[in-house]
Amino acid sequence: MNINNLGLLNILGLIVNEGSANADFAIAKYILSNIDRLQAITVNELIDSSFVSRSSIRRFCRKLGYGNFSELQSSLTAIIFPSNIHLREFTSIKKNRNNLTSGLTEMIADINTAVTDETIADLVKSLQIHEDIVFLSSNNTSSNLIKFQQELFYVKKIIRLITANFDLNSTQKNSNANTLIVVVSISGVFSSAVEETVKAMKGNKNLITANRNEYLSRSYDQVVYMSNNDIEEDEIGLLGKYGITYLFDLISQSYIFEYH
Repeated sequence: MNINNLGLLNILGLIVNEGSANADFAIAKYILSNIDRLQAITVNELIDSSFVSRSSIRRFCRKLGYGNFSELQSSLTAIIFPSNIHLREFTSIKKNRNNLTSGLTEMIADINTAVTDETIADLVKSLQIHEDIVFLSSNNTSSNLIKFQQELFYVKKIIRLITANFDLNSTQKNSNANTLIVVVSISGVFSSAVEETVKAMKGNKNLITANRNEYLSRSYDQVVYMSNNDIEEDEIGLLGKYGITYLFDLISQSYIFEYH
């Protein structure tokens, strides 16, 4: 799997958010407006409908990490959408509120038993003793980790967040025996995508996940499971959307308490 797939919506969103009247904006807007039929779109249709050139489409795809438009098309599958939204059953406001309220209560209780105080203390200690710290995650997950990173800046602890393929390649070359590597992959999809890269890296390797398939743990020194259950039981994606924020709040507050 091309790990660029896991952050594709973020990148397209950033291009649209910029609002620049250029070829990249026109292409991104057309793709997002027709995302339900993207596999049927031809390059000629994109040229005619977005008023861009063939070379603009080629440059756009390369910027996103794909050789051509066909590669980008094949990557836009349900897996890129956050929070298991493609698996969810949508309900009325009242029912959805009740489902979320009960689900969040159960999720927090689950995390509290799966990730003990001792586990949090071990993570905090590991963060303290390592100078070179790298967190690897998909682009979608990194949005949850930015707040954690910035809170640690408050106590002068520097960590790096790596999400892109070219950053991974550079990090792999620069890692050493004293590097702390933390892969955050709630569903396990990202950790599978970077498995070979992580194997080649030097340092203390940790995985934070809710996927309990044993094959995921083979490249790591420590594995922290966010839940007592497998990710497949999290039907509406609460762990990836809310659980990760709760867990990293626990870690950051514990670190600041210990070392501020």
